[in-house]
Amino acid sequence: MSSSPVKSGKTTMWNRNFICVVITNFLLCLGHASVNPLVASYAKYLNANEYMMGLLTGMFYGVALAIRPVAGPVTTKAEKRTLLIAVFAIGGVANLGYAMFQTIPMFIFFRFLTGIQYGFVGSLIMTLAGDSLPPEKLASGMGVYGVGAAIGTALAPTAGIYLLNLGTRLGGDAMGFRLAFMFASAMMLLAVIPSVILVPERKTKSEREQSGAWYTNILSVYALAPAAVMFLLIMAFSLYNVYMVEFAAERGIEGIGAFFPVMAGTLIFSRPMSGRLTDRYGVAKTMFPGMIVFALSFVIVATGRSLTALLVGAAVAALGYGTTQPAIQAMCLQSVPRLKSGVASNTAYIGMDLGLFLGPLYGSVIYGHFNFSVMYMTAIAPIAAAIVVFALIIPGYKRRRAQLQDEEF
Repeated sequence: MSSSPVKSGKTTMWNRNFICVVITNFLLCLGHASVNPLVASYAKYLNANEYMMGLLTGMFYGVALAIRPVAGPVTTKAEKRTLLIAVFAIGGVANLGYAMFQTIPMFIFFRFLTGIQYGFVGSLIMTLAGDSLPPEKLASGMGVYGVGAAIGTALAPTAGIYLLNLGTRLGGDAMGFRLAFMFASAMMLLAVIPSVILVPERKTKSEREQSGAWYTNILSVYALAPAAVMFLLIMAFSLYNVYMVEFAAERGIEGIGAFFPVMAGTLIFSRPMSGRLTDRYGVAKTMFPGMIVFALSFVIVATGRSLTALLVGAAVAALGYGTTQPAIQAMCLQSVPRLKSGVASNTAYIGMDLGLFLGPLYGSVIYGHFNFSVMYMTAIAPIAAAIVVFALIIPGYKRRRAQLQDEEF
């Protein structure tokens, strides 16, 4: 007998665990997104050159990737509520460290600690969300799950920039960055509260045995293909989060803080819409248009010379990218039996980690030779590759899903 609330026969997505997971994901994104756009500026404040800036920005995603061989098995075997509480506590400590110790060596140390937290928390929350949802509403639920992230992303960059500017006026750059990182720390620690409210997981002995040896829970070969598409899309998307503030400064465009609320506000609409369309019409009819629209956004941004043009690019990017995410997350979770959902989530986050790690490095190399405009234009390349990969894997995904549905009956 499973502890999953879905298996009790209820078909609503609005159960206790799913609501708690949405709240924790919101707070995670609120804390993370408040400082993520400032990391490149913070590295520059610490006198890092452009290559070191790219390395420090993407470093904790590389650490998260390195921790995946541990995170997958632990997420599958451990009690998920306890694990979630622990990783949010780590995130709170790491962001407090950024605030208090402003040197490159300490920045590297706390980026490493944040990478450990990130290596667990994303796939863990995604697994909890998927386990809390009825199978027939999986994509719709993942769309709603993403709304919490979108709202957090809408509010957070403005809050981070406001705190940075406020602190700078009060006590210089050091105080500005300190206030921003302390806010992120508070959000991580606040997320412990809904984590505690989660219904504890109670696996039977049979279920624990069925999950297999630890090394079988690192990744799923069935989820690797959609994770590859996710990697390519996030590699491109990371350039918006990391370099937009510096791009606007290079162009002399003021008010760029509005870019992130516009993007996130559009995500609030596009993610639930995508989930419902995916459940109704299938992933192919959602993914292909979404990827094409996403590629178009980089043309708009790369050629934009005003704040209005960049905001239009933000809305187009969110419409395209937000359309793809619930579909690709559902593909990962639907590629394995529900008992292995943690392994599928871990595999998906391997793709995300690679994209978020290599994206800033890719951007820094292009910027080092050209400029931010060329960098954004070349982001079309990984999206084009994602379209090709998705076209190749969709027949195999359909066969695998049909096989699992037959096994359930």
